[in-house]
Amino acid sequence: MHDLYTVETPEVVNIHYRVAGAGSRCLAATVDTLLLIILQLALATSMFLIGGMLEPMSRLQSNLLLALWSTLGFGLSWGFYMAFELVWSGQTPGKRLFGLRVIREGGRPLDASAAAIRNLIRVVDLLPFAYGLGVLTMIADRHARRLGDLAAGTLVVREGAAKTLQDVLRQSTPAPVPPRDAEAPAVPLLVNLHLARPADYALAEQFLLQRNELRRERCATLAHELATKLRARLGNSADGHPERFIEHFVREYRVFHGGAEEQKNRRTGEQENRTNL
Repeated sequence: MHDLYTVETPEVVNIHYRVAGAGSRCLAATVDTLLLIILQLALATSMFLIGGMLEPMSRLQSNLLLALWSTLGFGLSWGFYMAFELVWSGQTPGKRLFGLRVIREGGRPLDASAAAIRNLIRVVDLLPFAYGLGVLTMIADRHARRLGDLAAGTLVVREGAAKTLQDVLRQSTPAPVPPRDAEAPAVPLLVNLHLARPADYALAEQFLLQRNELRRERCATLAHELATKLRARLGNSADGHPERFIEHFVREYRVFHGGAEEQKNRRTGEQENRTNL
């Protein structure tokens, strides 16, 4: 899956992050920009009211008020993103709304220096307008990073959904597959199942359990890749719908190993009977 960012820990455990694409990041940026515009309008209104209270103003007072307005406006534009990303651990209101988070390379949390760098470079990413350069960079980079991310060593990832006890129990139960035909023989209807490894079956089960949570395009791609590998493993050159084949493989694998387990139990029982005799 090319949209994954994998980090290997010192304990040789792989942690996978789903990289946020340009589309979701643009939506989050739109929300943040609208909030920033509202704050800028509130600041401008406040400065206008202050100026009205000081009427008549001298030229010096007018220049000082304009300088204060410019300074606060710049600080708001730059500090809005940095403040939220530090307080909310890599999230702004827009990112939180769409389930995105900024992290440092290696899966480390965002710190002040990285937040400052990526938000200072935001001015360049905005060129020539509407994040034009930033979007082009995200499309070209394999981890969808804009220039600010490249300079700060950060990337934006999607937050995984929190798992509940029901989710864990659901994933611990066998994946549901269509039942076998009532007239189907007791032997598997798929040849060479002895060549399939337990890892193949586990992967097929995991796909069937999680396919409804995947995007349609991603589900179709993974189903095609998995079905192709399973067919190659079994020496099966038949063609057909990938998901139906995965269901067929899981169903017949259970029949195959269920029969093998039954024969093993029968042999064990016969040996115990002979021993008792």
